[in-house]
Amino acid sequence: MQQSVKVDNSLNERRDILDLLVRLKGDGISISEMERIGHKFQEAGKRALRPLVRELWRENSGELITKYTYILDFFDTQDWLDQLIQIALKRQDLAADGKAALMIALEGYGVDVHSPPFKQEKTGSGGTSLGQQVQGAMQLGEEGMVTFLDDFLSYPAEVQQIVIRELCHSGDSQSPRLLEAMLWHEDRDLVHSALAALGKIRDPHAAGVLQDFLADCDAELAPFAEKALRRLRFLGVAVPPPRKLLPFHAGYATPPDGDGYRSLLLSRWAGPDTVSVLYMQVHERRGVLAAWGAGELTLDNFLAEVDGFRMQDNLIEVAPAYLLDLVRDALYWSRDLCYLPADFYMRRGIFAGEDMTPARFTEKLTGLPRSRRLSFQEGEHLAQRLFADTFFSGWFMADQRVYDFAEEYRSGKGEQVLERFCAELLAPELELIRERLLVSADLMRRCGRDSFEVARVVGLADSLVDNPLPHHLHPFLRRFAMESMEIARESLERGDDPPLRAVEEL
Repeated sequence: MQQSVKVDNSLNERRDILDLLVRLKGDGISISEMERIGHKFQEAGKRALRPLVRELWRENSGELITKYTYILDFFDTQDWLDQLIQIALKRQDLAADGKAALMIALEGYGVDVHSPPFKQEKTGSGGTSLGQQVQGAMQLGEEGMVTFLDDFLSYPAEVQQIVIRELCHSGDSQSPRLLEAMLWHEDRDLVHSALAALGKIRDPHAAGVLQDFLADCDAELAPFAEKALRRLRFLGVAVPPPRKLLPFHAGYATPPDGDGYRSLLLSRWAGPDTVSVLYMQVHERRGVLAAWGAGELTLDNFLAEVDGFRMQDNLIEVAPAYLLDLVRDALYWSRDLCYLPADFYMRRGIFAGEDMTPARFTEKLTGLPRSRRLSFQEGEHLAQRLFADTFFSGWFMADQRVYDFAEEYRSGKGEQVLERFCAELLAPELELIRERLLVSADLMRRCGRDSFEVARVVGLADSLVDNPLPHHLHPFLRRFAMESMEIARESLERGDDPPLRAVEEL
């Protein structure tokens, strides 16, 4: 299957990054295994660097810091050395072993850690109060706040309330920014506390946050925001003029892959020459899984980011309104999550002025062109073409069972394996596969693809309903199964490790 060499499996690699970080934390990991993990990070490129550096911003264990800095060596030094220096200088919460591990790593890269400003830094005392952690996070700027918020989201409710009180009384100019992110949390008690805290901060920035929130919040929260804003006015705090909403700049999306994952990227003008950016990884049933963003990027930097994503992702430029529909769909499927990724809350302002009520995207899949019922031969030809099409380059399943089936298939068990593969892995997902095909057809239509071809993809999706053939004989499902096993076979022959989906098994 020649087309399989074109398949972009970078999204699968990025989903594995968190699993690899978990593996690094395990006891008894060997140097050779760390080498393999380092090469995996190296292959994933800069996209793997950010979560690694973020772990360093929050890690206290000297042993783990040593492991993380070892993996950093697989990236260009210029991409991370400044960050490592900032971590060593700014983190006041590190115990002696953590500080020592950072200094040893820096010294190994030629940094003179015995000269100012390093020698002026106090060594950690082995711990820090929650208040000091809050203050330290805000002093580290946006990156520090996102990292702290990431931890905050997993705190027990009583600890979260303590943090909010600390923010209220800290006197730090960044407090309103961190509280603003908390306003979009799903827990109403937490939101009420954040609103009350903003109403006690005598800073025009806090008043601006409240005013902006009032323009977008649910009706049930408006009275609480208004009360906090009235309190600030009573205290003599100047309320800034209403914000000026700037238009969206661009939207990008990948087609869904064979496991239902896709990437979304939205940018919005932040000033005359800068844009704010939010990048998300979402799943068709699990919702928003990960998010990264930037408050202000120059246009050149933004284009460089997009080019970097396009080297690994089949990013397609789409209308921002369409992208917003996809985000609403992801929010719909995120309803069962306790909380969303920290960066999503921090960048929530990119949706200012938009109704972001969660809603299923499939309900908007109307008006798709329809074709007559496809014959078996037409279905075969179409399936063959689709798996060579860039819109379907990610249509393969990345699951340990696929590797097991691939081993059996290449041992000569052919049809038996195909039948079991389709029965076990595809039949339970039939409605999702059909929906995924319709979503892909809709994206093709929006991108100007031939309406006849789009109609045929819709016809292929419809053929999955009440199909009289066994699943392994359906042209598209058969091709889907064979493509998945072919990718797995190539991976095994290269000596790659099987996928690391189940963290609990590590």
